Amino acid sequence: MKASSPVSWEGKRVSVQELSPLPDWNSEVGSKALGIASFYLRAVCMNRNIWGAQGFEEISIRHSKFAASRFAHEAAPALETFATSSPAPFVDGIRAAREAIVARTDEDRHDFLRRRGFSRADTAKVIATVLSEEGRPAESIFDFVQGITAIARTRPHQDLRLELEGRAARILAGVG
Repeated sequence: MKASSPVSWEGKRVSVQELSPLPDWNSEVGSKALGIASFYLRAVCMNRNIWGAQGFEEISIRHSKFAASRFAHEAAPALETFATSSPAPFVDGIRAAREAIVARTDEDRHDFLRRRGFSRADTAKVIATVLSEEGRPAESIFDFVQGITAIARTRPHQDLRLELEGRAARILAGVG
């Protein structure tokens, strides 16, 4: 697939550029590393959740005498692979998360979260948040991940947010 080829996402045609970020980094003083990451994503929602991340590839090189030439040599094939890859697997993953019904009753919802180590208080918050934000009770993996990441954005400290977001990511990764 060419990088400019449109793909179908939830009934809409979108360009692959809309789905693919290329974050890069370089330490200002040369004390760390320079790098680039590539992956497809559909969206970053307000609660900082990256939806549909797929095909994550990273090249990171410590600063040294030949780092720039090594980086160019290693990055070119990775970028070519990324540019010609298909976003279909992550589109299928989100669809699968939405179709993965794991709870139909309040008891099912509580059991689902409690079995994954959520406290009673956090379980109640996630369930209430999904009901409030989605307008219906949580049923699918996708619903629960939405609720967990929404709770994460209320956490005042980065480490607490990241811990919750990591738990949500692990639940999402278990689909399929």
